[in-house]
Amino acid sequence: MTSVDTTAAPEAPAAALPLRERKKAETRTAIHEAALRLVAANGVEHASVDAICSEAGVSTRTFFNYFPSKVSALVGLSAFEITDAQRERFLDHDGERGLVRDLCTLIGSIMDSTDRPGADREAIREVLVHNQEIAPEVIKFAAELRRDILTLTERRTTPRRAQLAVSLVMSAVDCALHRPVDAPGEGEFTHWLFAAVTDMQAIARESLD
Repeated sequence: MTSVDTTAAPEAPAAALPLRERKKAETRTAIHEAALRLVAANGVEHASVDAICSEAGVSTRTFFNYFPSKVSALVGLSAFEITDAQRERFLDHDGERGLVRDLCTLIGSIMDSTDRPGADREAIREVLVHNQEIAPEVIKFAAELRRDILTLTERRTTPRRAQLAVSLVMSAVDCALHRPVDAPGEGEFTHWLFAAVTDMQAIARESLD
C-alpha cells in the first residue's frame, strides 16, 4: 500500500484560538489524519470508522460529532458549504453575462475557504489516486454542493442553461483533482479553474468546426 506523510502545518497558530476551539481543531485533525494513515496503509476496506476511532484515540460518538462519514473524515471536511457572502456576491450580477466566470469565482472561493495545508492536500490526492473505489463516495459527498450551486445558478438563467454551465465548471473541477503536484497553489485555484474552462471551450470550438 502507499505510504503517506500526513504531517501538516496547523491551519492557524494554536495561541490564536481559545482553548476549547483549539482542542476541537486538534480532535478534528487527529481523526482526519488517522483516516488518511489507515487508508494509505491498509486500503479502504480495512479503514473502518471503528479502526479510525481507535487510531485517533476517540469514541465513535466523537467521530460522528465531527464527520458524517468515513469519506468526509478522509477529505477532512464535514461538508462543502456556500457562505451567505459568497451567495450574495454571485447574485450581485444578473443574467448570463459573466456567468461562467462567476461560477469559477464562486467554486474557487469555496475551495479556498476550506483550504488544507499543502502536504495534506498531496496526501489526500495520493490516497484517492490509489483507492479508486472511493470515487463514488467522493462524488456523493460533493453532490449536495453541486445541487446548491445549481439552485443558485438557476436564479440567473434557465434551468437547462444553468445545468450546462454548472456541468462545464464542475468538469474543470474534476480536472483539478488530477493536477500535477507542482501546479499553482489553492490560492490561485479560481484563476486555474477559469483557464481550464477556457481551454475546454477552445478544444470544443476547434474540434467541432
